Amino acid sequence: MNLNNLNMNEIEQLRGLLSLTSQMSGATVTLGTFAEEYLKHIKLNLSENYYESHRISFAHLVEHFKEQRMMSMIQFRDAEMFITELQHKVKKGYRNYYRNLKAAFNKAVEWGYISANPFLKVKLPKQQKNQPAYLYEEELKTILDKIELNVARDASALSFYTGCRLGEVVSLKWKNVNIAEGYIVIGDDDFETKGKNQRTIPLCEEALQIIVNIASINSTKDSGTLSNRASTPLSNLTKSEYVFAKENGMPFSGDYISKRFKRGCRLAGVSDKIHFHSLRHSFASNLAIKDVTLYKIKELMGHSSITTTEIYAHLNLDGLRDAVEVLNKPPLNLPLENGETSHHLTLVTNSMGVK
Repeated sequence: MNLNNLNMNEIEQLRGLLSLTSQMSGATVTLGTFAEEYLKHIKLNLSENYYESHRISFAHLVEHFKEQRMMSMIQFRDAEMFITELQHKVKKGYRNYYRNLKAAFNKAVEWGYISANPFLKVKLPKQQKNQPAYLYEEELKTILDKIELNVARDASALSFYTGCRLGEVVSLKWKNVNIAEGYIVIGDDDFETKGKNQRTIPLCEEALQIIVNIASINSTKDSGTLSNRASTPLSNLTKSEYVFAKENGMPFSGDYISKRFKRGCRLAGVSDKIHFHSLRHSFASNLAIKDVTLYKIKELMGHSSITTTEIYAHLNLDGLRDAVEVLNKPPLNLPLENGETSHHLTLVTNSMGVK
């Protein structure tokens, strides 16, 4: 076919045929087929936890619509009714499942399986935003005293003093540790951070001491002391490339570390709301309490948006107290002793419509 010789009517007919072909290809894709393809896609490209969360999300979706349901037959009303049902069925997890499915159906649009994402217009009820649970340093020490395993104790403490996520702690390698300059680098070609952005975290004295102690214990016999080996990469001086490593050199799993931290919490009698991720919140919270700016906290935490960091804004109580202190100050003009209203109060009462 010579496209240059087509008239306008023939071109329009060709466009219609192409559009119909596209619609037909999407119309023949079932929910079960898409779920299988999408889960395989994210399993190859994203973390195990991310995959598992999406697997559960699709399990709920398939249970509701069945595998044979055509993707093109899931419309906005269907999605809205499903999410409403999910709210009552899984009260704590439905928001996360909704976000997962919304992202998945965006991919379905990109793949040409559907023309529009039915989940985009679904609006969830407003959720109360509670303050994240966090620990003070003394509370942390109480918990650490209850953790018998050294590696779990050190990993927990390092998260508290650096704000690192659990995955970032257990994946930390010696090549990304600089003792001489006192910092660690999170994220490299082998490990992607949640926000896909590499960040550098300066180490406070406590965090630096943890790293030094681990390096001293794990260093090989003929490597000498840390102080006279500043020019030698730490990865060449230790038994493993990982900071928190097993005897065989492989890293500990996050689950292994977090369970021992949680056990320490129970033995210490702290709130059930405290878990390993609370250590990350504690880092940011303690910085906010000490009046560190939200921008600096954002950079240290690796947040992609300042909006995420703003959950710690309320912790600067000194700043809030300064605002409330104005209520303790007397007005500019007090009522006169003879009962007459001062000029200041007259203006106020007049503005309120009081006569």
